[in-house]
Amino acid sequence: MKYLTSIFAGLIALLPVLTLPVPTAAQTPDEQGPVRLLDFRKLGIDPKTGEVLVPHRTWRAEATAKNELPLSVDHNKSSYFPPIISQIGGSCAQASTIGYMCTYELNRLLDRPADRPEHRLSYLFTWNLINGGIDQGSIGKDGMDIAFNSGLMSEADFPSQTSPYQFKWATGYDKYYRALQNRVVKFNDITVDSEEGVLQLKQYLYNKNKPGESGGVVIFSSQAEGWIFNDNYNGPSETGYTSLLTRLATNGPHGMTITGYDDLIEFTAPDGSLQKGAFIVTNTHGTFRHDHGKFYLPYWFFTHNDQTENLSPLVVGADMATSHPQLLFKVNFEYSSRDDLEFRLGVSPNPTDHLPVHDYQTSLFNHQGGDHPMQGAYAEPAMEVAFDFSRRIPLVEKMETPTYFLSIIRANRGSVHGKGKLYSVSVYDYRKDAEHPEIHTQHFGGIEIPEGKSVYRIPTTEAEKCSCSPVEWLSQNGKPVAAPFVIKTAKGKYAKVRFGEYDRKSGTLTIRYVYNPNGGRQLK
Repeated sequence: MKYLTSIFAGLIALLPVLTLPVPTAAQTPDEQGPVRLLDFRKLGIDPKTGEVLVPHRTWRAEATAKNELPLSVDHNKSSYFPPIISQIGGSCAQASTIGYMCTYELNRLLDRPADRPEHRLSYLFTWNLINGGIDQGSIGKDGMDIAFNSGLMSEADFPSQTSPYQFKWATGYDKYYRALQNRVVKFNDITVDSEEGVLQLKQYLYNKNKPGESGGVVIFSSQAEGWIFNDNYNGPSETGYTSLLTRLATNGPHGMTITGYDDLIEFTAPDGSLQKGAFIVTNTHGTFRHDHGKFYLPYWFFTHNDQTENLSPLVVGADMATSHPQLLFKVNFEYSSRDDLEFRLGVSPNPTDHLPVHDYQTSLFNHQGGDHPMQGAYAEPAMEVAFDFSRRIPLVEKMETPTYFLSIIRANRGSVHGKGKLYSVSVYDYRKDAEHPEIHTQHFGGIEIPEGKSVYRIPTTEAEKCSCSPVEWLSQNGKPVAAPFVIKTAKGKYAKVRFGEYDRKSGTLTIRYVYNPNGGRQLK
């Protein structure tokens, strides 16, 4: 099934690292009211390293008799589910994954309606980050990785239906900070290729194994060119839709969302047998297709997958969580061709260090987005972004006076060789006060971003000034005294240093030294 590569393949091969803040002891769900904060221990994240231990799972229904499930479930009628999307270009995978599934799951978590832009997640936010700055399809996994590592913007911060073909990127620290609070934290894989698989998915749609709660929705992949519908279905149903898929498509990979089921639907299979039951599919082609964007997909197509290989038997759901990021970089810069750039974040334990001891690639803006200015085609090259460094808190906590580093790698790619400037870099530390962070800022005044790798320091304290020897090398009358002394290097080796030939007028002097490369103290 080659089409899986285009839309859906790799969803279960997720990144092994989750960029999530470690909540403080004071930040518990009970104290925060309806906001459910991340508990990294429950999520299977190593508290020492921040590494994710189990980022996804094969979801299994608890033992449930078939007759314990209701005849139908339809989340389209839930206040948590957003209005029907009319997708922009080849954004079906992101519209289904982010626009539908993640929006629904986050609203379900927070028990809030999808009736305002602040409560809907922007699928164009992820699509524009991964489509190379052109109208092309995407892989659902790539959008999930962004949701997993960098969070998701709301439609209030990144409207989904404005200036779509600028392939815009958002600018503004606050927007990225809010996005980091909306995270996918677990992926639920269900294989639907048998009666048992159908029952598993129905249980997931009904209540996700949590009695008394509403269930989830899932994304899946199929073909979408050449399919056949009966748009006048008037047979038995509990949910009342009139569009029934009667033959699968044979071309055109497409991502969609399963939002419910109806056991009463009747479908005549190719062998003439009468089949019962269908899933409810919500498409992203607007309200003018199917029955206001919804149609029935008979269970038969899944249980007879050997005859219908144009339909993926793997469906994927997601669990969401809210989070308060605690350690972030804010970067103000401009650049005219975003394909050129890569960003890295680092830290060192010493205020005098000029290179990071620990250095990590960011999860966004790494040689991607096409030959456009940072905000998109025909837009401004200026950009203000936030990068999350919260996962490194266990490392930073061991450092009394850390120095942070931003590295920018400029490699001329594509047909446009860009140019730009760096204005400032700040580190926002919310660990002590979630409302009033400590802010450490370095202003660079619009220096040019050169080719190659450039490293910029953001110290958190001034380096102390002290004498490295009690011996004065200037006498009381101000004349130089050549006084040698021995110092120990940072790597545990030794050097003998001698000052001489001081010129008071020019302020220059000569430093002579002897270095023992084996670390020994036998210096001549």
